[in-house]
Amino acid sequence: MIAVIGFQFFMFSSGVKSDVNMLKSLGRKVWSIGFLSVFLPLLLGFGSLQMTTDRETLYFVNFAAATSYSITSFPVIVTLLTDLKLLNSELGRLGLSTAQVSDVFSLFLIFFLSVLKVMSQEMYSGENIFIIAGFIVFVAGILRPALHSLVKKLRNGMPLKDVYIYLIMSLFLGSVFLSHYYGQSAIFAPYIIGLAVPSGPPLGSALVEKFEVVSGLFLPLFVTTCGMRLDLLETKYTAEISIPAAVSIAVITLSKFLVCFVSHSYFWELPKSNAAAFALVMCSRGVVELALYTFLSDQQIVKDESFVFMLFMVVLFSGLIPFFVRCLYNPTQSYAGHHIRSLTHSDSDSELQIISCIHAPGDVTAVIRLLDASCGGDNPIAVTVLHHMKLVAQSTPIFISHRKERLILCEYIYSVNVINLFNEFEQNTRGSVSVNAVTAVSPPTSMHGDICSVAVDKLASLIIIPFHIRWWKQDGTIESEDHALRELNCRVLESAPCSVAILVDRCNNIPRKSVSKDDELSLTYDVAMIFLGGNDDREALTFAIRMAEDTRVRLSVVHLIAPNNGVSGGNEGVNINCQDFESTHDYMAMRDVKEREYIAYREVIAEDAAATASIVRFIMDEHELILVGRRNMEDDIPQTAGLKEWCEHPELGVLGDLMLSNETKSTSSLFVVQKQQQKSALN
Repeated sequence: MIAVIGFQFFMFSSGVKSDVNMLKSLGRKVWSIGFLSVFLPLLLGFGSLQMTTDRETLYFVNFAAATSYSITSFPVIVTLLTDLKLLNSELGRLGLSTAQVSDVFSLFLIFFLSVLKVMSQEMYSGENIFIIAGFIVFVAGILRPALHSLVKKLRNGMPLKDVYIYLIMSLFLGSVFLSHYYGQSAIFAPYIIGLAVPSGPPLGSALVEKFEVVSGLFLPLFVTTCGMRLDLLETKYTAEISIPAAVSIAVITLSKFLVCFVSHSYFWELPKSNAAAFALVMCSRGVVELALYTFLSDQQIVKDESFVFMLFMVVLFSGLIPFFVRCLYNPTQSYAGHHIRSLTHSDSDSELQIISCIHAPGDVTAVIRLLDASCGGDNPIAVTVLHHMKLVAQSTPIFISHRKERLILCEYIYSVNVINLFNEFEQNTRGSVSVNAVTAVSPPTSMHGDICSVAVDKLASLIIIPFHIRWWKQDGTIESEDHALRELNCRVLESAPCSVAILVDRCNNIPRKSVSKDDELSLTYDVAMIFLGGNDDREALTFAIRMAEDTRVRLSVVHLIAPNNGVSGGNEGVNINCQDFESTHDYMAMRDVKEREYIAYREVIAEDAAATASIVRFIMDEHELILVGRRNMEDDIPQTAGLKEWCEHPELGVLGDLMLSNETKSTSSLFVVQKQQQKSALN
């Protein structure tokens, strides 16, 4: 009994996490696939059972078996996609949408099956059907509107009292009692009650936080007890039961797979491997189907032999489908760098597309300060602000594009604050920056997929991500360290379809310097670029030059060279070895810098890493922002020899890590740039 209650807690929490309102935004294609993936296998499976079983077998028994094979459970699909970390991928979003539609039709079939079960009983009474119908009317017509009204009040500032939680739990336990009293499945009533609760904060998240532990604790016990009901050795297998069961399972599974595969290929014209992965996801089986099979077996609706095939199907599909989906579908292929998307290859006369990620309130100020120092040139900047929030107490990731012509109606208040700040910044730039705000609510393990997908859609040349460590303004000590954000940054660096920059903000308390005492409104930004050479350094230099086009920015380019570099050309040449391809490009970049009179350029000889560290500390004391290339932990050069072994933050490169070391007490901000690194991209 305890195990069954644990499963019912799981169904209730799954219903709470589901957002029924998402059904309104789904298109006809998704509804068509969801309908066909349930009813076509049902008709074919029911027909095969009627053809292969004895005529004495009741229609209800065959219909119940075909229904149990044909349904698609939304909680099972969510669990599978979460385990595969595909929840907010292209496959995950389509799978969730289709599963949500299929779940609606599956619930209808379960309701219809419950009615047929009541009508097939010898002691048939209309009271049972009236109770089932009355329960649905109560939930849809009274409970759900009341809970939505409560959530509106909670979002307007009314405190969430424990009595609301206890009242909802009383309704849940009451539905469990009614299910057992009237001999109905344990799936139906708790899930319907959960669907009536608005998902997400504040009510849904509170319920999930309090009671999800119960389902997590007792759900494995429920699965174990379901398996213990069957004795494989003592079960007698007969052709009259085994063959129809095996044939119907094969027919239903194959038809469901073909419906999803063909529909996916026809409607979206995507690769066949993606269509096969989608079809496999829709064919998956899990704990919900296991509970339904167990209920049918306990009610003697299906025989033990059929129950064996049902359990075997659940175990087989649970083990094989995740493996084949991983083999068939790679989410990074949709945003792989097939085209060059970098600052050095972007058109200098066109609008620069930038994706800026926001994870905490402090990120807003740092990004606005950086963009403000980069928008003074002749070429405009288009910024897509991607505000990421953790998916809490919800099954479906949310992606909201906040268009300016629409009234901002968002239940995430912090998103509204972010949007307002960036809209105000856009108005102050007088057309040099255009801002488009996007809110993405997804699991932390798959947030990089949202970032890369937006970068592909916007044809972005640069993604700006915040560093995972934040400092106090007063004394510069570490305020927080977000390890999940660090993992996210590393995933973005590995798979981004364009260049990536990590912004380390440490100067919120540093006021900008005025040009003269008479004009305090004329402020300058002291920016330095430390150049060693290579793709990443040239990419960072390109951004630095763009910043220097703003008259408020004073850019200093410091070229660290080895003592044996050989050639000294003063103003006519540079200290670069031009014997290889990379050095040639470095030479051209330095020559371009020297030709720009508004950039202060100097060469500094660094014999070893100790000399480099001393030079870096001096530069940081004199500037508010330092730009460096990540260099991706390349082989040591004399200027940085030995620093790689002491590097604590490889995502920043050796120079970036050196600037954050304990020996460096500066409050200068840091901007670490990595050029597009996709294997298929051209360098």
